[in-house]
Amino acid sequence: MTGNIHRRLLTIAGPVWRQVGLTLAVSLAMSAALLAQAFLVGLILVRLYQGRPLADVSGLLVAVVALVAVRAGLAWLREVCVQLTAAAVKDRIRTRILDRLVDLGPGYVIRVRTGQVQSTTVDGVEALEAYFGRYLPQLLNCVVTAAVVVGYLFTRDVWVAAVTLAVVVFIPTVPRLVDRAVGRRGREHWQAYRDFNAEFVDELQGMTTVKAFNATRRHRQGLLDRAMTLYRLTMRHMAVSLVDSGLTAFGQGAGAALAVGVGALRVIDGSLDLPSLFLVLVLANEAFRPFRELTGYWHAGYLGIAASGAIADILTAVPEVRDRPGAVRLERTSEPPTITFDAVTFRYETRAGPAVADVSFDVAPGETVAIVGRSGAGKSTVVALLLRFFDPDSGRIRLGELDIRDVTLDSLREQVAVVSQDTYLFYGTVADNLRLARPAATLDELVEAARAANAHAFIASLPAGYETMVGERGLTLSGGQRQRIAIARALLKDAPVLVLDEATSAVDAQNEQAITDALDRLTTGRTTLVIAHRLSTVRRADRIVVLSGGAVVEIGEHTELIDRRGDYARLVTAQGDPR
Repeated sequence: MTGNIHRRLLTIAGPVWRQVGLTLAVSLAMSAALLAQAFLVGLILVRLYQGRPLADVSGLLVAVVALVAVRAGLAWLREVCVQLTAAAVKDRIRTRILDRLVDLGPGYVIRVRTGQVQSTTVDGVEALEAYFGRYLPQLLNCVVTAAVVVGYLFTRDVWVAAVTLAVVVFIPTVPRLVDRAVGRRGREHWQAYRDFNAEFVDELQGMTTVKAFNATRRHRQGLLDRAMTLYRLTMRHMAVSLVDSGLTAFGQGAGAALAVGVGALRVIDGSLDLPSLFLVLVLANEAFRPFRELTGYWHAGYLGIAASGAIADILTAVPEVRDRPGAVRLERTSEPPTITFDAVTFRYETRAGPAVADVSFDVAPGETVAIVGRSGAGKSTVVALLLRFFDPDSGRIRLGELDIRDVTLDSLREQVAVVSQDTYLFYGTVADNLRLARPAATLDELVEAARAANAHAFIASLPAGYETMVGERGLTLSGGQRQRIAIARALLKDAPVLVLDEATSAVDAQNEQAITDALDRLTTGRTTLVIAHRLSTVRRADRIVVLSGGAVVEIGEHTELIDRRGDYARLVTAQGDPR
């Protein structure tokens, strides 16, 4: 899109004019050197035409060589400025995207595909380098250079200058006629690119499952179909966008030819002398030269321009939850706090009915309360609401005496440590993953937490101990080992509230005993909420809350609930243990 400034991109990038201005200044210096060189070449041609000896133009030739050297230095400097501008813009945009994704939280992430967010954050932002680092400065350079050349030509001949001006206006204006089609094709292409990337990431993450079900051919064909769709839409987009290149190339060639042709006619009728025609010949070409580079920069950056909509969608998305005005910081106290759910109701956007309905229960300081129920009963939703990944549609949740919506999100989550069924370990060392809870923890503190979690022995047996790389998602470790690292991480956090979300449901009996022992140490002195499907793990809870269809149907101790012969007793019996 030659001659097009995208307001959305400028809004996304924020204040970029200082960096763009530096690149523009160097680009203008290069253009000035080119114009000076062209002017000197014109003078050399004039003097040679006038029959002067070579000695009379030797100084001009030396000046031309010097200008070539200056241009080489300026070209190097411009490339440095381009990279500095692009790096600053990309860093700013990616920081804003990351901050926004953190603010949006799990409520947003579960609605989008990982590959789509990755392609926007990485590829889309990366493609903006050409727009901000090259295209935008060059666009302004085109305006200034063309104005200077046309202004000078007006001092030589009005008609030649008028023709040159008309073509200079034509080059950026006429291609705007296909802007709408280019924009539509660009959006289609970018969506196909995101879909292909999302599918590819999904296939990589699910490679083990695909192999296990011998579905490689079917999934391979699905990827090929996505790739072919991307190919077709890329070609369709290029076919439309190349109209811009064709019109620009036509304008460049036709403009220089018309300027020289009109100049020649003016020479014939005596309105312009032949030496002036030489200057018209070299300078008219320089008026159009910057547009040639501008077209190339546009095509280099069109992917980023097409991605601007997806980037803007992330940056303008509204978080599910945010700090209320006047939210206070929740400070640690010497005693663990009370947790109170008071008539809490919440429904996910994608579900017809509520995930939890009018749920009320409390957990006393230092007490352990288990939440049980069949799959889909609302157990995990209780945890999500406590951590304020979502806010209730009605009712309230209190930590101590404070509604959790009246405290800052950071201070709320500092109060809670979570050990879940799906333990996530980041690519890095064991120590890196432990320090997620406390970045400044010493090695001795890591070892102490690992010992308490029954994890030190296996960590010490690893090839590099605590500096062993665990691989992406920790898949080089067993489920039980990952779980014990998660418990050690929770011990390091030392939060007064503990949430155990199916913490032992995916481990074998031997690991379960080691994890149970570690959990006993972890729960001491903390207010604990246990989410469990395997009821053998909740018998020692102080109280058990039974959910069914999102509602609380029973609350009591294990023995008491068994004697009632209600929902809890039926759940226990269904798991093969009638006691």
